[in-house]
Amino acid sequence: AELAGIARGHGALFHTDAAQAVGKIPVDVTALGVDLLTLVGHKFYAPKGIGALYIREGVALEALIGGGGQEQGRRAGTENVPYAVALGAAAELAGADLAAGSADRLARLRGRLQRELQMRLPGRT
Repeated sequence: AELAGIARGHGALFHTDAAQAVGKIPVDVTALGVDLLTLVGHKFYAPKGIGALYIREGVALEALIGGGGQEQGRRAGTENVPYAVALGAAAELAGADLAAGSADRLARLRGRLQRELQMRLPGRT
């Protein structure tokens, strides 16, 4: 959020790659203050090949590939509806996991791994 504020204060857009975060920790684009946020579905149960770009309201982007009206005129080409539906379902599953405490469970596992490595490999960081 601090970096997004600095960027906005200098008239720059702020994009964050949240591929590793979404589905593992809570992500709130409003609290972060980002203009753009990318996520990839295969990091949280969706099939490989589907992702999403959050675009803050009021941010204008040029079309990536001209010629069609898909994606609000930002990209031409056939939309992969089954994968888009799978992304939505995966996001719901990931949200339910987070609500059930998966982030805390992962933090405990990470801590356990770190302690075991430090014990078994002393003097290494």
